[in-house]
Amino acid sequence: MPENITPQILAKLEPYLEQLDQTWEAQPENQRHPTLPLTVDGKVNVRGIAKVIGLRQSQEQHFFRKPELAAPINSLAQIQGVKPIGSRMLADHSDKAAADRLARTATEKNNLARVLAEKEAEIESLRDENAMLHARLAQIESAGTAIRTDWPED
Repeated sequence: MPENITPQILAKLEPYLEQLDQTWEAQPENQRHPTLPLTVDGKVNVRGIAKVIGLRQSQEQHFFRKPELAAPINSLAQIQGVKPIGSRMLADHSDKAAADRLARTATEKNNLARVLAEKEAEIESLRDENAMLHARLAQIESAGTAIRTDWPED
């Protein structure tokens, strides 16, 4: 049975987070900057935290898989106004949903364009038939009789 590493990580994590929180609280309220390690896009840097508390890189996965490890970090992240652990996964899910909507919209657009082209062709055909009927009517009105323009085939 594999050893549960969560208590060992929590024993290192909690004092570190307490120190970060105290540093946060020590800053003037209107000039506070996040004390959590961040990525360039403003998310909690799990690798940075793991490195500072002395974990191996392979142990970073525990922060993503175990809510009891992510929760205290995310609580501090919320207080400091930064994106929590797992926000990328949420963003990826949102991105996939948006991509699916865009693909659906593009398919609907293509279907509408095809129907529009078919309707334009039908309208053009009806305009030609209407013009031919107007010409026949003009012949009937001028001659008083219909002039046969098409002949039955033998």
